[in-house]
Amino acid sequence: MIRLILHGLGRLGRSINDLAGSNGDFSVVARVKNTKVQIDDIPVYIDITECHENADVIIDASVASAVPALVAYALNRKIPLVICTTALDEATLKQIHNAADEIPVFLSANMSAGVNLVAKLAGGMAKMFADFDIEIVERHHAGKLDAPSGTAKFLAESIISAAGDKDMVYGRHGFAKRKPNEIGIHAIRGGNVVGEHTVIFAGNNETIEIKHSVLSKDVFAVGVLRAARFIAEQNPGLYNMENLIVID
Repeated sequence: MIRLILHGLGRLGRSINDLAGSNGDFSVVARVKNTKVQIDDIPVYIDITECHENADVIIDASVASAVPALVAYALNRKIPLVICTTALDEATLKQIHNAADEIPVFLSANMSAGVNLVAKLAGGMAKMFADFDIEIVERHHAGKLDAPSGTAKFLAESIISAAGDKDMVYGRHGFAKRKPNEIGIHAIRGGNVVGEHTVIFAGNNETIEIKHSVLSKDVFAVGVLRAARFIAEQNPGLYNMENLIVID
């Protein structure tokens, strides 16, 4: 049984909580959220530093501003950490990398195995079709705060890592011609769209698209618990979905 502290109870946090509750491999021993409303007999804290339950893994599904305090807490208690939160600034990312010298940390811009497979495929295609123009379009619900999404940036960074020098351009307006080395990233917000990402490779007389659509947050929750099971058994270090997805 893997004991979990769940940090954040937004849409993703609730999905993780429900899935963990129905899975015999996990037990949520404490929750941290911004209101101390009790929904069952599991302890609830507003401040992570008040939590003293013994746990095997902390899962973060909160907001970027809450992550630095969480990382300090996990480091102090030497508890492995899974971070699902996106839009982290450089200072927080540096703190996470430093913490990974002492505890196992799992960090991914997207916890979906499908999205990470798309990233691998897109990187391979970018090398194969070096003369194609590349654009990324992402759609999310009206309430999403960050734009473009962390996943869209992750896909672009995967392409750059595989294919070399390219510039990320966020949206288009005005009268400037597209440059060959650009990756255009476009964010659409509306309704209750959970998440959709399309990578477009446009060449002369042909276009190739890789598309990934999420219909439920449960997709991410499955990936998060898979990451929690993995990180609970690791030595200190920084890990991501690359460690869980292997393509021969």
